Amino acid sequence: MAIQPIDLQVLFSRLNEIGRDQSTHREAQIQAQLVAASEIADQSEEFDHRVTQSRTDEEGPEQVNDGSGGEKGGTGEHGARDDDERAEEQVFRDPDLGQNIDISG
Repeated sequence: MAIQPIDLQVLFSRLNEIGRDQSTHREAQIQAQLVAASEIADQSEEFDHRVTQSRTDEEGPEQVNDGSGGEKGGTGEHGARDDDERAEEQVFRDPDLGQNIDISG
């Protein structure tokens, strides 16, 4: 199917309108990316300046157990249970390991 001259006239007359529509779509995509980038930058800057509260209810290496009172006492029901747990925690150790030192190089 061939293009008629009247079709070309219509296409050429609408060429400016189509060009404006396409440039508007491109600019809208670029503008949306710029807005998203600025939001991400604002969120990361806010996160960098935010002070977070540390949780103190977790046990970790930073806690000190001074051995006085508390749940690790040596008397009563808890103390007897701790002794039983210590007896069960003994690990089998090979008596030959760590006894010989090879200095021959």
